[in-house]
Amino acid sequence: MEHRFHELGGGSWGVYYLNYTLFSASMLGVALSTNIVEFYLFLEVSLLTSFILIALYGYGDRIKIAFLYFIWTHAGAFLFLIGSFIYGLSTGSFDYIAVTGDRPYPVGGSGYIADQALRNISFALILIGLLIKLPAFGFHIWLPYAHAEAPTPVSALLSPNLIGLAGLGIYRILVILYPGLMQANQWYLIAWALITIIYGGVLALYQEDFKRLLAYSSISQMGYMLLGLATMSPPGIAGALLHYLTHALGKASLFMAAGNIIVGAGGLRNIYRMGGFAFRMPYTAVSSLLGFLTISGLPPTIGIISKALVLMGLADLIFRGASLSPGMVALVVVTAIAGFGLTIAYSFITMKRIFFGKLSEGVERSQRHL
Repeated sequence: MEHRFHELGGGSWGVYYLNYTLFSASMLGVALSTNIVEFYLFLEVSLLTSFILIALYGYGDRIKIAFLYFIWTHAGAFLFLIGSFIYGLSTGSFDYIAVTGDRPYPVGGSGYIADQALRNISFALILIGLLIKLPAFGFHIWLPYAHAEAPTPVSALLSPNLIGLAGLGIYRILVILYPGLMQANQWYLIAWALITIIYGGVLALYQEDFKRLLAYSSISQMGYMLLGLATMSPPGIAGALLHYLTHALGKASLFMAAGNIIVGAGGLRNIYRMGGFAFRMPYTAVSSLLGFLTISGLPPTIGIISKALVLMGLADLIFRGASLSPGMVALVVVTAIAGFGLTIAYSFITMKRIFFGKLSEGVERSQRHL
């Protein structure tokens, strides 16, 4: 951030730390919430503070990008809020976790909307609101701009942590409070998740900007979280929640590596102009390798466990007697495997382009920065 302040010609550390601390704390608040109102309020604080951080300290046309981010995410929040009020006013409670004595437990079937039409509307509004924030394919427009142009410390929280909270919301609210509707719509959600995985992976493969590549990768990785949750099976849900942690560890490492390169190589972000950085920035190279291994689901990282659990959940659903033709089963399996392959492909192609080979001429002249 000191480098970014220098580029901007100045900046207030107090304003930055105030918003960054509130941003971090609000995400902890979302994770620790026990009812929908708490969840929404903490999520709004995280969105407002991240909006301010992008608008004040981002790259490119940061004001326009900040408002694009603000409008999309608050449209999702508005839909989520309406669906939440329908639930709360219909059941008399906004809780999804109750506490008896000192023991918390999921509310589950006790928080049930009797009216079928209202239940469907509430479910759809909450689901769409959370899919915008995730973001799933079709609702992803804002993410590549916001995550690529945010200052690096903000990107390192936006991509690994903030978007995953929407997946946590799907688990805490929809899986717990609307299990029947989740099961009724699970194959639509699985198809949506697989499209998100493939779409994000393919676009990541063709990006020139390192941070934009990581942003599209985040779209793809959130598809895995949605896939695990949509299976509605114990291993799938466990894999989805563990993948939140996996993605956070890997992607935070990669965004900070991108920041190191931006500072060390005079603002360089174009992957095709990089090369040979492993010998000039060895710690950044090792950190990036661990990050790519983690999001690819390869040993010895925790990523192999989360993705294996997601696949186990999908297999469990298929072998439980899913009403799909053999052709559809084959399509689902092939698409899931292709998604894994895409992640490995863009990860290690990018690793090779940035850290190995010959140092490009333009960077050679500024190697004193490295």
